[in-house]
This record gives sequence, structure tokens and C-alpha cells, in this order.
Amino acid sequence: MNSFLLRQVARGVLPVAVLFAVSLLLRGHDAPGGGFVAGLVTAAAVVLHALANVAPSERARRPRVLGSVWLGLLVAAGTGLVAVAAGGPFLTHSHFDVGSGSATIHLSTTLLFDVGVFLVVVGSTITTLAAFAGGENPR
Repeated sequence: MNSFLLRQVARGVLPVAVLFAVSLLLRGHDAPGGGFVAGLVTAAAVVLHALANVAPSERARRPRVLGSVWLGLLVAAGTGLVAVAAGGPFLTHSHFDVGSGSATIHLSTTLLFDVGVFLVVVGSTITTLAAFAGGENPR
């Protein structure tokens, strides 16, 4: 698609959507949000950007991100296996605080799980987009 307006909107939406996705990802272990929703927001922005900026001849040269899907699965499953190795049930998450006083940051292994889910969602969306755009196997 060759639309000046769509290119300008996509150029502005992508960074804002990525920042919003990072916010959703970081707060997801304590509030609504998380890796899946952050992945969907990022994937929607990437699809909009691809529709606005990719000419048909450039689609075949799109980078392959299938590795991020497998890395995401490994990270998500790894957080569950850490709990099993510690003697707990699969996907039992640990919580800990870093810092002291008002500078305390609450962290959890749930964040690692959410990062894995985020990588799976974004990677599979971009891989599917590349497969449809290029008409070839994205491996």
C-alpha cells in the first residue's frame, strides 16, 4: 500500500505502542496486563507498520524471527521448571523485593514467564506476516 498518511500514522504509532506494551509487560505480574496483551499490542503495531511501509519487492527480504518463538517457549517453560527443580509444582512463581525503603522494586518470576509469552506472540505474528507477504517458508 502506498499511502503517505498511513506511513505517517504507522511511524508515530509504532514507538508509542512499543512503550505501552513495555508498560503492560512490566505491570502484568501485579495488575491486569502481561506478556500476551503486550505481545498483541506490539504485533498490531508491527503489522500496521508493515502494511504501511513494505513494498511487495521488499517483503521477501523481511528478517526471520522464528527463533524468538522458540526462545520464548524456552523462557516460559524454564520458569515452570525452576519451580519443579526447587521441589514445588510446575509454574509456581517466586516473589522477591530489590532495594529498600521507598526505592523497593517488587519482582517475580512471573515477569520472566510474561517475557516468554511476549516473545512467542510477537515472533509468531511476524513469522506469519512474513509467510503471507513473501509466499515462502519463513524458516
